[in-house]
Amino acid sequence: MRLGIIAQPKAESFDYAKKLGLDFLEFDCNYEMYFGRPLADVQATLPEVKEASERTGVPVGAVGRWASPIIAADGGINPEEWTNVAGIIDYGAALGAKHYLASAAWNPALTYYGNITGAIKAYREIVAYAGARGMDVSIVNCMMGDNFVRTPEQWKLVLPEVPGLKIKYDPSHSFVHGGEKGRYLEEAMEWGGAFGYVHIKGVIQRGLSDEPAHWEFYKLMRKHPELAEELRDNPVFKNEALAAGPDGQTGWAFAYAPTSYDNPPAGIDAINWRAFFAALYQHGYDGDLSIEPHSATWHGDLGEKGVAYTVKYIRELML
Repeated sequence: MRLGIIAQPKAESFDYAKKLGLDFLEFDCNYEMYFGRPLADVQATLPEVKEASERTGVPVGAVGRWASPIIAADGGINPEEWTNVAGIIDYGAALGAKHYLASAAWNPALTYYGNITGAIKAYREIVAYAGARGMDVSIVNCMMGDNFVRTPEQWKLVLPEVPGLKIKYDPSHSFVHGGEKGRYLEEAMEWGGAFGYVHIKGVIQRGLSDEPAHWEFYKLMRKHPELAEELRDNPVFKNEALAAGPDGQTGWAFAYAPTSYDNPPAGIDAINWRAFFAALYQHGYDGDLSIEPHSATWHGDLGEKGVAYTVKYIRELML
């Protein structure tokens, strides 16, 4: 196994990873509405990150694209989004990345059947395109951006129809669809053989997950930023915390209120990581593990200490 971390595509990220003794970096080049930026901006970083990778000896292990609106209203492939997906795959291939982490956003113009068949079409094209460039494709199990092929219900329909397609698994996301404790052990034991990539992110949660409501609130704020002040204090959304968008100007982003949900460092959270790793070893998993620092609480100096703790903790589970 290799241990890496999600970071921004810039030179400093490689120095940071090297300081932590990590094995690779992951760059997530998301759809713009979900904390991403235009493809041209990402592509412009190629010379800088390639030089930094060669200088530090830290490779790029994966690139990904969350919240991808790849399914068109007619059930085919959205040509504009395909340009973005292909561009990110090419970007990753130029850096020597071996993984592309894919998603497919639910298209409300289609039925469940239409979305499933649309995802199959899209993933077949993505697997073929990435495979020709020496990259494996794994679908993410995060619900951000209406990504919907994320549970066993969809995996059993999609994966057999797309040879070579794998799962990017993050046990913390299981808490969204698996209740207070999540179903990550059951999913890992049943589907671990299909895992192509694993994210390392802790989770604590009080009661059942309300993440679906959080994302609906986020979409509402992006569409109607003028309502932010009015809705922020509404009791319906009392567990939300609003902040300026990542670029400081494009609408609103949210963070979970610390009394209901948080993503602390792995090893200081509710997931039984030892049991989860046992399930990985049960299936012979020997792939990449990528740390995802993602918390409304753990940032700044506390966040740095949390990442260092997770690196040490996870290393001890890697045989």
